[in-house]
Amino acid sequence: MSFGKFLSGYYDVYAQLPNYLRKKAEEYFAMEEETKRTIVSRQAFEKRKQHIRQYFIEAIGGLDIEKTPLNAKCTGIIHREHYEIRKIIFQSQPEVYVTSNLYIPKGMSGKVPGVLFACGHAEEAKAYPKYQHVCIDLALNGFAVLSVDPVGQGERMQYYDGKSDRMLIKWGTVEHSYVGLQCELTGSSIARYFVWDLIRALDYLCSLPEVDEDRIGITGNSGGGTQTSYMMMVDDRLKVAVPCTYITSREDYMKTGQAHDSEQNIFGAISEGLNYDDFVCCFAPRPVMIGAVESDFFAIEGTLKSFERAKKVYALYGSEDKVELCIAKGVHSYNDYLRQAAVNWFIKHLKGQNGGFVTSTNIPVEDEKDLWCTCSGQVVKEFEDAKTVFDLNVAYLEKNKYHSTTDISLIKEKVGKVLNMPEDYKKRIFPRIIDISTVNGVNYSQMFFFSEEEILVAGIYINIPGTEADKCTILVLDEGTESMDCEMDLIKKFLKEGDVLVFDPRGIGAVKSREVNARGYNKIYGTQYKLNSDALMMKTSLCGLRVFDILKACDLVRQLYPDKQVKLDGKGTGAVYVLFASVINDDVRDVYLEDMIHSFEEIVTTRYYKYNVNFHIYGLLKEFDIPEILSAMEYQKNIECFYSPCTNLP
Repeated sequence: MSFGKFLSGYYDVYAQLPNYLRKKAEEYFAMEEETKRTIVSRQAFEKRKQHIRQYFIEAIGGLDIEKTPLNAKCTGIIHREHYEIRKIIFQSQPEVYVTSNLYIPKGMSGKVPGVLFACGHAEEAKAYPKYQHVCIDLALNGFAVLSVDPVGQGERMQYYDGKSDRMLIKWGTVEHSYVGLQCELTGSSIARYFVWDLIRALDYLCSLPEVDEDRIGITGNSGGGTQTSYMMMVDDRLKVAVPCTYITSREDYMKTGQAHDSEQNIFGAISEGLNYDDFVCCFAPRPVMIGAVESDFFAIEGTLKSFERAKKVYALYGSEDKVELCIAKGVHSYNDYLRQAAVNWFIKHLKGQNGGFVTSTNIPVEDEKDLWCTCSGQVVKEFEDAKTVFDLNVAYLEKNKYHSTTDISLIKEKVGKVLNMPEDYKKRIFPRIIDISTVNGVNYSQMFFFSEEEILVAGIYINIPGTEADKCTILVLDEGTESMDCEMDLIKKFLKEGDVLVFDPRGIGAVKSREVNARGYNKIYGTQYKLNSDALMMKTSLCGLRVFDILKACDLVRQLYPDKQVKLDGKGTGAVYVLFASVINDDVRDVYLEDMIHSFEEIVTTRYYKYNVNFHIYGLLKEFDIPEILSAMEYQKNIECFYSPCTNLP
């Protein structure tokens, strides 16, 4: 009964969803390129800078956080011949403990320049040997360096269990995207907390009597390059920057199939034209060196493109010599060559000296435990009152949660806003019925149609010959028509009421996408994560696109059978899609929801929730939630609704 490969041989549908998203992105890239082409004056750029900077801050959830006392304390000092390492813990917000190592050069007279070091995605964070190398070289050259553990790394694991002494969610990048989903639902980003921690780290660095607050730089690679780039956008106290192994272009990122971490997937970045070069350009005319390696997974072609764009902006300030590109051989790493170039860049622009420093390839480093600021190695074990990003995001939700309403028309407007679906021009649908078979007196008709240009969706229409049914149930399952055999009891139940269309929206069942990387289909960083991240950067989601397809399936039934009443039925994640479609479609009067989550708020307020890649939906809880929809549907829309909830607990 199910479709054969390649939609029973009619179309290659396996690449359509990645191609669709790339084509949409290319349209935005063309608009961005045209906008940047017309910027020929400093005034024009400053206007764009103000817009893009404000958009970035709003997209990550705002930075309107109170600067409370840092309560910094030193828990130990490591003495070396030419420098010392102070173990510093400060609070970026009350009970948000940030662990860091402060490298102070010895034998210096007067105040020294400072460098903020943003750690990339290494589990040891500030203790990672290559990161120690950078800090040590800078200290040996007369810089005070503050190396900061980001959330989810080093001593700041967010899901560490002190009783069992183990991580309950994998460290680092997985943590970032696990709690990142929760942040996105509230209309923010985990990037908000990365940025704020570094803003407060900069506050601390500038407060030190040994440091000249007017000569402060920043550097980091990989995830640290991300943080460096974001700080270049938001904090004018920084005078020099070296973002490494991160700057590329979104155009080239789209070609790779790679999935970024949640903090790197900025809502609307593609549709708003917020590209990698913008982080560099917004730093103009202050000195910046882009560090790159030839064989990085951050595509070097995009790095070259962003560098050329940045040079044009720096030229508007007469500062072409203040932006530079350093390309090293090798793969993704803050390697010896980049480190030497970075140190010399800081020597030149923060000390006003000719940079002739040559690094060593054999720099002794400290053991990880020796650099711990806590006794236990984890702040959540050390401090009973320690808050994590989960706690901060729950508090953010409380301040920014939607105002409940029973006005179904208002809820419909809000659902449409969050899903930001394609525009529907009510074009005639031309379904293709490619096979009709009869099994045990039941007809099964395979059909497919274009829900929008270049997007095929499919379904199997089931009916009992000789009956005149006045209802058609559109059934949406998580695995679509491929799981029909497992859902025959449910299908038979609906056949008693009328016809059934088991429907596959894009990326599901017979039109399931091919895998775009090797990380699994439904897992963090896998195919659906990557595609959903791309959609998010264009201000939509796989959820929104699939709801649109369901609405087109409703149109199809009305077109083929004008007298039939449409019922919507969903199971699992499909139930969420069906719920949203039933709000938007005014003609639906009967809805069946099975194994649907109780609420999205429960995901945000449950520390260990059941991750679902399809629930990366930005800002949903600023507008509505499931219980509100169900209540409004029941009392205002007169919809007959069966609802069987599941739990968000793993």
